[in-house]
Amino acid sequence: MLNDRKASELVTKSMRRALTDEETGLLAQNLTDSKELEAFAKISHKIQISAVEIASLVEQGDRTLGPGLSDEAKDRLRGLIQAAQSGEIDLPELEPGQTQAQENSLKRTTQLPAAGGPFWSRRMVAEQPGAYQGEGDARVGESRYTLIRPLGKGGLGNVWLARDERLKRNVAIKELNAETLASEVSWQRFRREAEITGLLEHPSIVPLYQYGLDKNTGEPFYAMRFVGKRTLADAIIEHHEKIRAGELDDAHLGLHRLLNIFLDICQAIAYAHSRGVMHRDLKPENVALDNFGQVIVLDWGLAKLSEDGELIHHLSRESNLADKALAQTVDGEVVGTPLYMAPEQASGDLDHIDERTDVYGLGGILFSILTGCAPHESSGEGARTNLKEVLKVIAESRSPEPSDYAENVPRQLESICIKSMAFKSHLRYERVSQLSDAVELWLAGQSEKKSRYEDLRMAGRELRADLQSTIRDLETNARFMSRLPPIQELITAEVEQDVAVWRERLTTIYTGLLTAKSDYQTISYCRIEAGLCTEIVRVERHSTDHSNIRPVPRSRLRQIKTNSFLETVIQQKPEEVLTSLVCDNDSEPEENCFGDEAVHLVAAVPVYDQNTEEPYGVVLIDCDIDRVMRRQVSQHATTCEIVIACDIHQVMMRSHFGHVVEDSISKRVEEETPHFCQAVSALEHHLEFIDETNAEIYGARLWLTTSRHGVMYLLRSERNKNRA
Repeated sequence: MLNDRKASELVTKSMRRALTDEETGLLAQNLTDSKELEAFAKISHKIQISAVEIASLVEQGDRTLGPGLSDEAKDRLRGLIQAAQSGEIDLPELEPGQTQAQENSLKRTTQLPAAGGPFWSRRMVAEQPGAYQGEGDARVGESRYTLIRPLGKGGLGNVWLARDERLKRNVAIKELNAETLASEVSWQRFRREAEITGLLEHPSIVPLYQYGLDKNTGEPFYAMRFVGKRTLADAIIEHHEKIRAGELDDAHLGLHRLLNIFLDICQAIAYAHSRGVMHRDLKPENVALDNFGQVIVLDWGLAKLSEDGELIHHLSRESNLADKALAQTVDGEVVGTPLYMAPEQASGDLDHIDERTDVYGLGGILFSILTGCAPHESSGEGARTNLKEVLKVIAESRSPEPSDYAENVPRQLESICIKSMAFKSHLRYERVSQLSDAVELWLAGQSEKKSRYEDLRMAGRELRADLQSTIRDLETNARFMSRLPPIQELITAEVEQDVAVWRERLTTIYTGLLTAKSDYQTISYCRIEAGLCTEIVRVERHSTDHSNIRPVPRSRLRQIKTNSFLETVIQQKPEEVLTSLVCDNDSEPEENCFGDEAVHLVAAVPVYDQNTEEPYGVVLIDCDIDRVMRRQVSQHATTCEIVIACDIHQVMMRSHFGHVVEDSISKRVEEETPHFCQAVSALEHHLEFIDETNAEIYGARLWLTTSRHGVMYLLRSERNKNRA
């Protein structure tokens, strides 16, 4: 038998529900053995009820009640105690460790309160899970919420947007729906979800403000932060709509943002795992996004608690639901969402569900980011409309890969996704942190790759701009050389002495031009007549001594048949310059000219007889494009591979990370450097090729003025220098 002090302490602790199992059994035995102790317990219970009633009257505005008990309340309480002692009233039976208020809180009802229009209110009494159980009185408070509009509906509960009238802020209220109110398991799941959510304190997990029971109906509810209706699913849809609309710049930025959101989700799940909680229902719809970049993971109703985890010991007895009981279907609901479900979930293998099951779910979210589709979206197609058949397909089939659903998926991200969603759990990332590290490393590499690619693109554009400047200068000089007085004097000179004088003067000017322009190989003035091209003046550089500039003697001047290039030039209007690429044999490069023929850059302008105003000849300047290209690639040779080719895909210069590859000349780009094939094909129709997928190759093309020919620059990042 307990002494009076010890017995009264146990009764007090019982009202606070603070008894251990041993103390509960001890109190129950003593209540049976001692009528006095039983009466004391009942009287204490009545005192507690009276205090709650008085607090409720004060809250409702009864101004006759000040601090403490009123005289009327004291008289009522005194009479109640005397009647209880004399046995004149029948006090209700009381089980050890349970107050009447707590007994009422466990009543189940399916009756919903009537709605008074779009704005209606309930009085809700708070019952704080995990409240402080010290020796002092518990804190009991009331809050008033005004429901505004429904936000969503699930298999277990409904969510409302509500107004917290005390703190003047919007909150989200979740409550059981009418279909699940009659199920005791649903009540347990609901309380379990609230307690788990409340115990997970992380910036990316929705904060719980209050858990309680509606004072009028006894229905459970909990209030949490209102994070808006926008979810990750909405953001993924918008991202892939931009891709389909061709808004690639926005799409690249969108992918970067979605992956940063994904990393925030990983951090939240890693924190939950550290406390022994597995989410088990990860999907884009369960991730809320506010307007300021915060990511919130929602819906912990299907969470599994590790037996040796921290939080399992903090759950109340009513919510400590066994995982097998939690796995039972409720009105056809299954544990998890089939579209994102891991094979072990689909097969119902609860013993093998662990942290790697959430890794699969995170992989499913990454899959959706990359493709715009759910991983198992095709599992329910065709005749597989029955849920059991869909689950069987998921449980027995290989996990899908992003490239099965979408093109141009970054290879490394796809590999990360495939590893996360491996069919066998032991092949997945062991921890969420490993998955997030892999994605974070990819993002860091993308930043480095983007910076490197910007350098690559800048180098390609500089190469094109440099050649364009060379061509403009070449055209300007050719035009100027066709206007010189000796040009017309040589047309009209009738005596040999005058011809020699004007030839000498023109030769002097041409020599000065080649001296000033080190890239120019030859300059000549030719007569075009009867299908023949006859040189009148020609100045050239020595083939082996670049500094040696010499005029060609009259006896060595050439007379050749006109080719298509010269015939085109002579048909030009006065001072119209034709710039083109020509081979060593003075013909324009064609498909059948491959061999050892080198390609030259030539600018030519027609010369008209001022007296007859008829075409007379041409002035040609041959630019040593090989010299120009070598100078260009020397500025970028150590940072990238460079291939310069003409429009018929003939390689004119190839620099492989600091070394000019001499034996590449005159070969086709496709044969020498097949990794440039896509760029070459694109440059047939566009002036620039940008590698959107891997940011490794850049291409630029320069069309020559009034010519169908051009030059293309192909650059590849140094990161690939070890590739074949």
